[in-house]
Amino acid sequence: MQRMTAGDAAWYRMDRPRNEVDVVALLSFRGPVELARVRRLVEERLLAVERFRQRPVPCFLGAPGWEPDPGFSLRRHLLPVEIAPGTLPDFIGEVASSSLDPAHPLWRVHVVRERGRGGAIVAKLHHALGDGFALVALLLALADEHAAEEAPRAHVEPVHAGHPWLGSAQLAAARDAAAFGITLARLAAMSSDPPALSAVELSGVRRVAWSEDVPLDAIREAGRRRSATVNDVVVAAIAGALRSLLAARGAPLRPVRAFIPVNFRPARPDLGTDASLGNRFGLVFLDLPIELAAPAARLEAVRARVAALRAGAGALVAHDVLALAGYAPDVVQHALTRFFARKASLVLTNLPGPRAPVHLAGRPLASAMFWVPHPANLGLGVSVLSYAGEVRVGVRSDAAVLAEPAELVARIESEAAALGVRRSPRSVGRRRTAGRRAG
Repeated sequence: MQRMTAGDAAWYRMDRPRNEVDVVALLSFRGPVELARVRRLVEERLLAVERFRQRPVPCFLGAPGWEPDPGFSLRRHLLPVEIAPGTLPDFIGEVASSSLDPAHPLWRVHVVRERGRGGAIVAKLHHALGDGFALVALLLALADEHAAEEAPRAHVEPVHAGHPWLGSAQLAAARDAAAFGITLARLAAMSSDPPALSAVELSGVRRVAWSEDVPLDAIREAGRRRSATVNDVVVAAIAGALRSLLAARGAPLRPVRAFIPVNFRPARPDLGTDASLGNRFGLVFLDLPIELAAPAARLEAVRARVAALRAGAGALVAHDVLALAGYAPDVVQHALTRFFARKASLVLTNLPGPRAPVHLAGRPLASAMFWVPHPANLGLGVSVLSYAGEVRVGVRSDAAVLAEPAELVARIESEAAALGVRRSPRSVGRRRTAGRRAG
């Protein structure tokens, strides 16, 4: 029996009946993928990580733990699927809506054959195994280009000082008890986010959509013209899309707050180079400038607000508060989860994938996408992933909050164009949506 880390325990205990916390990932190929080759890859590399052969134990001396699954069978976790042409989004929606069996390891990998089209791998992994940075990196570390390297590591390393949002000086200050208390007080005093993107009760029906490929260089050039980063441009486009969506609903146009995960792992050029598991991230709170009508004004506001976040230490405090929830009594854990959920309306994350094309199970990987969870009573998550010089945006929503996430994806693409981002001429639209009721 192994005790869960506090961070992993917090996410394991965050599941709700209609809102399981998991990451769903899509790896797409132009041709079919051989099940036997994927099976061999999973056996040799994924199952070398003991966490993928362990099941959760709800209580171990007051905290959840992991133990070997005595009935482990790869057939339960690696599933071949054949679907009709054009129904891949529907299938991903079903995967996103379904539940993982807590009597066995908390993951599934589907090897999909879409008749008359290509193949795909669709994975569903519980957040207790690791955060989005870890889980997407884990899948990409299975690429053939990494075959000579050691299997992905399952241990959790200490929090490191350097990461994209915060500097080492801010992290050192946050470790001081007084600084921690001040920042925690600021979080507690932060107003709740207006319920513009919420529902009285989530439906349990998850729907997903994803964008066309957009050249990374086109986003970089659009940002350079306004002294903004790639991340600034993408976030500004998302803010503009949410403004357009809320305006169409007749909702008040005021700032909408997003949770943004902050990776605490050592800096890496892209995913697939550090596949260690565990939850090693913090959260920052970003007010998206929905209230501003002009795209250029929204971009400038995003740039300034992100710069202000880099000067703070809130992410480390959020990390420590979430870790506290992992080992706290249920009543405290639920209160802390509600505390964070009231502070924002959506989860927004951006991951850098491999810069060069990779192969998996002998096939060139055409594209990749993932969908972030939206825990507690949140019903909307937006994820951004770059791969081989192209960027995609994915939206995952509960049907009670947003029935057609493809609508938001289309608005994001339109807002990116308004910021001067030019689409790739070879991109293929995938503004489709899908899902069904869990269970």
